[in-house]
Amino acid sequence: MSKHEFTIINPKEKGGYSFSLNVFKGKAQNDIRTSIVAKDLLVILQSSKTANDLVSTATYEFVMDKHFVLHINRGEEIVEEEEVEAEETAEKEA
Repeated sequence: MSKHEFTIINPKEKGGYSFSLNVFKGKAQNDIRTSIVAKDLLVILQSSKTANDLVSTATYEFVMDKHFVLHINRGEEIVEEEEVEAEETAEKEA
């Protein structure tokens, strides 16, 4: 969406629409209670199989700046303890 589309939806909004959303395993890792846009984006991400696959292995940061540009950054891949144990067991057996 562009700036004028946000303005049409809520012309009284004075605080802007910028936000930061960190997602891992389909859940917000930071407080997004004050951003309707961030909450809506999270709902859309949760309904996407591809997005769920991506955020199941790493944290993603979604940041919309004051110029309405959305930046997406992938954090470090997070390895679950069960996966590490399975890998170690496989290496010992080989």
